[in-house]
Amino acid sequence: MNVLTFKISPKESSCDFNGGGGLTKSLQEIKDVQSVEILPTKEVRVSFLNLQTEEKIIEVITSCGFEIENKPFFSVIFPVYNREDCVKETLDSILNQSFLDFEVIAIDDGSIDRSVEILQENAKLFSNFKLIRLERHGVSEARNKGMLRARGKFLCFIDSDDLLSKDYFLNFYQAIMQTNADVVKNTTILKFSANSPVSLENKNLKISHLKEFHPNPNNIKLGGTIWSYCIKRELVIKNSIYFFPQRIMEDEGFIFMLLPLCKKFVTFKGSAYYYRQHSDSIVANAPIAFDRIKNFEDIIRWYREKNIIQKFPIPFYLLYDVSIKNPSYIDYLADSQKMLHSLKLENFLKQNKLAYYLYTLEVKDFIKEHQKSRGRFKYYLKKLLRIFN
Repeated sequence: MNVLTFKISPKESSCDFNGGGGLTKSLQEIKDVQSVEILPTKEVRVSFLNLQTEEKIIEVITSCGFEIENKPFFSVIFPVYNREDCVKETLDSILNQSFLDFEVIAIDDGSIDRSVEILQENAKLFSNFKLIRLERHGVSEARNKGMLRARGKFLCFIDSDDLLSKDYFLNFYQAIMQTNADVVKNTTILKFSANSPVSLENKNLKISHLKEFHPNPNNIKLGGTIWSYCIKRELVIKNSIYFFPQRIMEDEGFIFMLLPLCKKFVTFKGSAYYYRQHSDSIVANAPIAFDRIKNFEDIIRWYREKNIIQKFPIPFYLLYDVSIKNPSYIDYLADSQKMLHSLKLENFLKQNKLAYYLYTLEVKDFIKEHQKSRGRFKYYLKKLLRIFN
């Protein structure tokens, strides 16, 4: 069950909640709506089942002569789990932005430290701060819940241990205004750690290298990093795009479902997103992300359901883009090969030479081709030295 509360006001004095536009009755007539409650605070609370119904609810509210108030430009999706040591610093970098037309949707994913107390303190201090508390479900489900509660025109994401330059949101706003894009990516990402702390002073840059990005088989390796994207919320809601639950590298699946459906995707360089590196992160501790193989399968299923598999390059790199030195490298390739054979993608293998090799060769022979692609000079040098030795 989904529950949303809308702060609304009548466009004309003749409209009221129960009469005039017949708002309550009209909302109750929506097939998926379970209940409608009018609150004394000039708000209407609606319970419904399916995520897509929200757009219909908004349509009915406006058609009955009401406006939804306080709809921010950005909704910042902020999942948190056991980050008492750094979540306050992250929140400060969000709430001290130079562009202030945003709301923060903080989702506590069952923290057992003081993280939730810190979030509750901010919820009391800032009217644009919303807090959702969940039992432990993982970052994907936390983000999905946050997107459902979001009211902004665009969605931004930040992890609970990272930092933002002061003009980070401003740069996104400027890029959107200049291009009318529905997906925007800031490519300026700087890494830091406890051993190399960062200062946010004088780190704000004007946007540059602003350009439209046209995905093709040669540039499709975009990776995850959902926090470097700003996404039109309507695009996500209308197409029921969500993060795969209980997965590692869930960002990639979300991004590759999103991009084929957007009208315009632009990238730029601007004020930095600061990515914190520390040993207890999910990525740092994962020996190898076998979930990416399942993500690939679900992406292909999505493309076929949406009838876009012929229109958008397939991210085959997910099936082999792991370190050759990883002890699970061979097992990963073997699982990827099985998956590739099961998906009937023979007509698309010309998009990616390594995918073709993975499909047609034995794993041991594919590894040779993979090594060549990773470092041709080193590969042939070793081969030459073996001849002379």
